[in-house]
Amino acid sequence: MSRKPLRQTMPRTAELIDALREHFGAPEIDQAIRNGLAGGTDFWAREQGNTLGNLPALPGASFTAHQLQLTPKAQPCN
Repeated sequence: MSRKPLRQTMPRTAELIDALREHFGAPEIDQAIRNGLAGGTDFWAREQGNTLGNLPALPGASFTAHQLQLTPKAQPCN
């Protein structure tokens, strides 16, 4: 799936993914998304009737994008 259709059909999910990549690093988030798309349960999102990834049978945590608050990474003290 290219980024453009996701951004059009699931704009809040795309915004969340961007924030997660910024906070945790793109490789980690991209791997979780690839896992979900390949049948794993590391990533799942639903927005406006569209689904991305796989829903775990027994989710360990559940939250909405509105409940998530990401803060910038702390800068190391020199």
